[in-house]
Amino acid sequence: MSGEIVVPRLAASLIILRDGVQGIEALLVERTGKASFAAGKFVFPGGTVDQESDAALAPDIEDGALRAAAIRETYEESGLLIVEPEPRDVAPGQDFAALCRASGFAPATHRLVRFAHWITPITQPKRFDTHFYLAAAPHAQVAQADQREVMSAVWRQPRAVVAAAEAEELDLMFATYMNLRWLSRFDAVAEALAAAAQRRIVTVVPRPEAGPDGRIFHIPADADYAEAAVPEKRFRRAPP
Repeated sequence: MSGEIVVPRLAASLIILRDGVQGIEALLVERTGKASFAAGKFVFPGGTVDQESDAALAPDIEDGALRAAAIRETYEESGLLIVEPEPRDVAPGQDFAALCRASGFAPATHRLVRFAHWITPITQPKRFDTHFYLAAAPHAQVAQADQREVMSAVWRQPRAVVAAAEAEELDLMFATYMNLRWLSRFDAVAEALAAAAQRRIVTVVPRPEAGPDGRIFHIPADADYAEAAVPEKRFRRAPP
């Protein structure tokens, strides 16, 4: 790198939650191994914001472009359609804006709860300014990967995914790991949404630092993640 700091791209991510038999579950999508960012990792649906088209889908609220982008990306990657009126049958793979126009749908932006704000560390060559939202899963819809950007879409208990990462069974993005840890404290979707609605949003820009056993990632102490210094080995497997 030349030493210049890369300006992060505005992005939105949606954490879809449902009540499972054994507790709360979150939707994770598996990025293709050819992706330019987070290749091969399990993440929450999301992507960059198209300021013009996304804002046009939700013009009446301040963060409408972000909320619409989160809903659009969720549909594009997993087939779940969070709109009103809520459809029973969903045809994946269509252009989201065109689908809304043709079917009279509007993004159900009011169902989303602001949850977190993360910006990729300044040391990275590809950066995102990502706003995370929470939402309950739509009824009678089945998540299915688009087989282009993501290869699978799975429902998993947050605490189980966290445990697998800490056991070095899978790699997670730092933000994914920390947000799943936060969700692990809840047993029901309603509890998680209510707690998130009361949460003060603190912008997190992780600061990596070399430690005796690998890198340590520092985040603001008041960001409501229980700790402010997290070893990388907790969420990322050591290279073979």
